[in-house]
Amino acid sequence: MSRPLIVVGAFRRRQEADSIQEAASTVGASVSVVERCEDAPRVLSEVAQPAALLMRMDAEGVGQAFARIRAQARFAQLPILGVAPQRDDLAFTELFSWGGDDLLALASPNSLARRLRPLVARPAAPPREPKRDPAVVAGADAQWRSVMGRALFQGGFSARFVTSAQELAEQCLAEGLRVVVVADDLGAGGPEAALAAARERGSTAAWVVVVPPKRMPVVHAAVASLGPASVADGFAAPENVLFLTNELLNRRGVDQRASVRMLYGTAVAFRLAGRDEDDIGFSYNVSAGGLYVRTLAPLDASQELWLELWPPRSERRVRLAGTVAWKRPFGPTEGATVPAGFGVKITEGLAGDLDRWRGGYDSFAASIFGMRAAKPQGAQG
Repeated sequence: MSRPLIVVGAFRRRQEADSIQEAASTVGASVSVVERCEDAPRVLSEVAQPAALLMRMDAEGVGQAFARIRAQARFAQLPILGVAPQRDDLAFTELFSWGGDDLLALASPNSLARRLRPLVARPAAPPREPKRDPAVVAGADAQWRSVMGRALFQGGFSARFVTSAQELAEQCLAEGLRVVVVADDLGAGGPEAALAAARERGSTAAWVVVVPPKRMPVVHAAVASLGPASVADGFAAPENVLFLTNELLNRRGVDQRASVRMLYGTAVAFRLAGRDEDDIGFSYNVSAGGLYVRTLAPLDASQELWLELWPPRSERRVRLAGTVAWKRPFGPTEGATVPAGFGVKITEGLAGDLDRWRGGYDSFAASIFGMRAAKPQGAQG
């Protein structure tokens, strides 16, 4: 029996409906349509082993449906695809903050088919549940805890949830605890006060403090001497916390790289070199010589591709060429440091665009680290 694609929201335009049916047929999936978002959790509970959920991002009640679905542990690993009129930075960020995995358009069936194919083929459950490092996720908002815990689970952690500063004070000293992720809404004094108190009591876990952008400089200064600790942008994708967590735990150091990898999110148009149709992903991190593109349709290693995106600190888009260095499929993986997608080694660009990319990267690095991050030619990375 084929694994169904659950479609939520009314796709009444003939082209969209046809694209969904054709994509599902191409990969051997059936289609089950749920017009009202409020009915999605109930329908999901009645379906055995769905391949994915496709949700119309402008449907009434879609945010509440995301919250209800991601609050249930049995749906935590269900891939959710969003459909939006525009696949821009704002739409991607909103989708990720709700616990979605990728954004697509339905102008043709190709984009959906490329994402569905590996999802339909993957096993319903991993053959062996990997050992997971313990983590604590502390915050007052239930949906935030759910999506943050899911991001950590995808990277090999098992999260315990706490909802108060008192609970956090108790749980952060648990034996074997590797990481604490704490929101800015947890009691008087803020997360920086909780971290300081935990260190005084002997906590050695890595802490990631998630705060609004305007609070980041202040919190950075407050936790700088309380390491290992980092500060995350509360408006960015929850998977950014996974990147910071692994940086804190692995401590590889910038001296081992040709350039520092930095979190940077923007929509990326990409296609195999020579092809005539772009797909859209979202950058996860960047370096002077490459980037990681988040998508449920990752390209294979060694394939050549073309990209177009806004570099950091740039006033114009650039067109670049590169080679796929590696890819990561969707699903929880022990020790994973990135969401599903692929890493790109940049090899060239249109006239001046490679220099614009590197200049934007250097400016971005300088704004974060206060110095040029790229190392001289010949440095190892």
